[in-house]
Amino acid sequence: MRIAAATIISNRRIALARATARSLEQHHPDLPFFTLQADGPHPAIDPAREPFRLVPLSSLGLAREAALRFRYTDAELSFACTPHFICHLLEQGFDAVLFLKQETMVVGRLDPLLDRLAHHPVLLTPHLLAPPLGPGARRREWNVLRAGVFNGGVLGFSRCPEAQGVLTWWRERTEQHCVLDVDDGLHFEQRWLDFIPSLAPGCLIVRDPGINVGHWNLPERRIEVRGGLITACGLPCRIFRFSGYDPERPDVLSRYAPSMTAASIGPAAELLRRYHALLEACGWRDTWHLPYAWDRFDNGTPIRPQARRIFRLLGPESARFGDPFRTGGPDTFYAWLRTRHPGLMEGGADG
Repeated sequence: MRIAAATIISNRRIALARATARSLEQHHPDLPFFTLQADGPHPAIDPAREPFRLVPLSSLGLAREAALRFRYTDAELSFACTPHFICHLLEQGFDAVLFLKQETMVVGRLDPLLDRLAHHPVLLTPHLLAPPLGPGARRREWNVLRAGVFNGGVLGFSRCPEAQGVLTWWRERTEQHCVLDVDDGLHFEQRWLDFIPSLAPGCLIVRDPGINVGHWNLPERRIEVRGGLITACGLPCRIFRFSGYDPERPDVLSRYAPSMTAASIGPAAELLRRYHALLEACGWRDTWHLPYAWDRFDNGTPIRPQARRIFRLLGPESARFGDPFRTGGPDTFYAWLRTRHPGLMEGGADG
């Protein structure tokens, strides 16, 4: 069975993909790893020197690619491309794809996941395997309700009609609605995963406490580190997620859980230390502040979040503008925006 592992990054997050690739290679040196560059080319990034196969966004053959790039920020675009990239790799002839979201460190063999991909169309990992405990437990439950039952950091899809149907449906949603809008029940690409057990009856919910450990479930996972052996609840720990980790604040596990520091998370602090050292080796200091290629119109005017939101709300009507980054001529989105919302273009409040 031919399986590919994959992730998606913008340029400024490329050190995260390097860290995932290198940690995966330690345990599965023969598993091919692909990284989608949901950003433009940059001289600081040489595909030939990366520890993975770098795939440019243009390789996906997206309909109205420019519109998708305009619609989203760098993080939103990375998330929105998840089902597209998985589809792309399956279409390249792989029998299955194991998707590992950025900020992932592989700490053990992944055979339980890889083996199950031969028997199930979709693999999902829930945020929680037991009710949260301790201080802040209710708040963590509420956060999971907002983010979705399943975590988008570890996903598996096999090449079969059942998985393809789900991916087609999912990518149609992320093309238009990959934003954080709690009031409308949206959490980027992730909330849509809640539908998959209904849409793909053959999917498997992975209930291994050593897979997809993160700040949302760490208090229940009981991490222990003894030399080269890392366990969660007494079982091998395989995937640790550092969602929200900022290497400029190395002692804080996640910006989403600022109270979880190296001093408060027990043996998991050793994993935090290892991850930071891995990011150092992967050159995060040289890339962390790289610009997003699609943050400006073609005349250099910054694209504000409000402009992206207005473009999204236009829906199919936005197609009449063609390339939304274009500024020359009266029929452009830029010209329309200057007329309808001049404050966005002049540095003032939205008019």
